[in-house]
Amino acid sequence: MLHLHNISKSFGKVVILENVTLQMEPGEKLGLIGRNGTGKTTLFRIINGEEGTDSGSIVTPRNYRISYLTQQIEFHSKTVLEVGCEGLKPEEKYDHYKVEKILFGLGFTEEDLARSPLELSGGFQVRLNLAKALVSEPNLLLLDEPTNYLDIVAIRWIERFLKGWKNEIIIISHDREFLDKVTTHTAIIHRQ
Repeated sequence: MLHLHNISKSFGKVVILENVTLQMEPGEKLGLIGRNGTGKTTLFRIINGEEGTDSGSIVTPRNYRISYLTQQIEFHSKTVLEVGCEGLKPEEKYDHYKVEKILFGLGFTEEDLARSPLELSGGFQVRLNLAKALVSEPNLLLLDEPTNYLDIVAIRWIERFLKGWKNEIIIISHDREFLDKVTTHTAIIHRQ
């Protein structure tokens, strides 16, 4: 369970978030919406610990794991399969089948598994980051525009996958149909 209490964040004199309070209950799937530039990604970065706050508090249970799908691409392993396996828990490091299932659902082929992630198109690099986030099975999954670069087959697969997700999810998306199918709640950031 995630609890944000009176979070405020400014960049210089520009107030991005002011007194934001949010509580996620176990299993909730939240769609986070708002215009571009309203602070949705900043809020994700705060929740993930990448960005500090000016005031307020974030409370999570002990050992609460968060995974964050960003649009930034950086790979440390040599093959697509190895990158996907980076998301596995240490005790699952040999459970490649879990990674393969997700990669195949997102449109990768058997031949792609041995390819360098640097050879992939930008869209498939984002899909690879998505697979790595999904396989990590965190308590809270933060997805920033997860349907970008997905074709209709992969979008339908991710919809089914996320509907069956047992833990909490917060999704930033402008795809209203996708959010309606996957989320249980909606929050909007408007005027900080």
